Amino acid sequence: IERVTIPVKDLFGSIFFISVGMMVDPAIIAHYWLPILILSAVVICGMIFFGTTGMLLTGQSLRVAIESGFSLTQIGEFAFIIASLGMSLGVLDAQIYPIVVAVSVVTTFTTPYFIRMADPTANFVEAHLPRRLHFLINRYTEEATTSASATRQLWHSLFKRYLWRVVLYSIVLIAMSLISLDYIVPTFTGLFPNWGRLFATVVSLLLMAPFLLAMTYPASKKTERERLIAANARYDVPLIVMTIVRLLIAMTILVYLLSSIYSMKVGWTIGVGLFFILVLSFSKSAHKRMVRIESRFIDNLNERELRRSGAKNRLVPNMHLAYMTVGYKCPFVGEQLKNSGLRSRFGVSVASIQRGGDLIMVPGAEERVFPGDVLGVIGTDDEIQKLLPVVEAADDEAPEVSADDIRLTGVRLKASSPLIGKTIVSSNFRNVWESLLVSVQRDGDYLQPDPSIVFSEGDTIWAVGSVKRLADIEG
Repeated sequence: IERVTIPVKDLFGSIFFISVGMMVDPAIIAHYWLPILILSAVVICGMIFFGTTGMLLTGQSLRVAIESGFSLTQIGEFAFIIASLGMSLGVLDAQIYPIVVAVSVVTTFTTPYFIRMADPTANFVEAHLPRRLHFLINRYTEEATTSASATRQLWHSLFKRYLWRVVLYSIVLIAMSLISLDYIVPTFTGLFPNWGRLFATVVSLLLMAPFLLAMTYPASKKTERERLIAANARYDVPLIVMTIVRLLIAMTILVYLLSSIYSMKVGWTIGVGLFFILVLSFSKSAHKRMVRIESRFIDNLNERELRRSGAKNRLVPNMHLAYMTVGYKCPFVGEQLKNSGLRSRFGVSVASIQRGGDLIMVPGAEERVFPGDVLGVIGTDDEIQKLLPVVEAADDEAPEVSADDIRLTGVRLKASSPLIGKTIVSSNFRNVWESLLVSVQRDGDYLQPDPSIVFSEGDTIWAVGSVKRLADIEG
């Protein structure tokens, strides 16, 4: 057959390339020579760069990658199909097609020359490439090749064991089902007319149970899954597919047996129910998965508490990293870390300070602590639990004064005002009233704040601060 079909293949191959050559219009090439040259250069340079880079990323050596990139410097006949489709849909101009054909002819003509240039180019790159970069490429390709080879061998072993187990247990289970239907069921129904089918079903399921459980167990070992994880292999999807296929085969055999003994409805109902009971009862992986899902759900609910206490963020045994927000009543607010007593009193270390959008990693001893800071604290469980109420003291009590309450306010002093007879210095205006004195209005004149000014009845104080706080100055 091959000897008969080879001439036909050669004939159609010749017709194809002759027809492509006939579509080249010299007038089009002469008119669009610049776009043709630009596109040809883009194809050649792009194929060399991306082909070489792609081969390097897959773990091939530098020489093999360069040779592969230089052998891809053309566009094939598939480009004609794309161009024809574009013209038929009206998204490409009719003049684009001969340009694409011309670019294909040019790049096909130059490909053999670039293939011959591959080895000299590889020699030149290897001679002039920096030694450190050359070392990194060789190490990466060696590790990638070794890792890929080991991973392929591991997958080959897994698939071989999986197919062997599926075929072997399927044959055993099918044979046991046929034996049950041909011998066990008739024997028990003859001995026990009323309960014969039930006894036969129980005996058959007991005999098949070890093989059904063996079919449901994973074909991969724990050490093999750990090796796949270490190799960063995407093992989840293939193993899940293999597990689903095994479960479907086991369930099909079970349903077939029960449907043959009773009816289709009873077979599907009891078969599927028993199958899932067996899987959930005896499958360690299913039990572990359910425990893991439940644990993840509880952790998500308690995410804020776990973050505060560091219970799920263990660095080393009995050492955790917790994140706690500094409250307004924290005793060391405004203090430097060296004066806060965090290490001497509580035995913890501050690893980071989150202040708004800024993150201070490993803060120095002179760094201060302010309300609202999120401290990343490292310590034991007992140390963190003792520190939490201290750091987060009155964390939910925000200042009662808002930005809208701060404004420039004028207050006329009465005879009962606590400022009468005092100067700015003696009254400690800034600290006591938490305000900034702007001016003192006296007899129509505005006096600049001066330490020697003595407040008197009838003065109007202009200050920036809380309106409620400044109202107490009036007297």
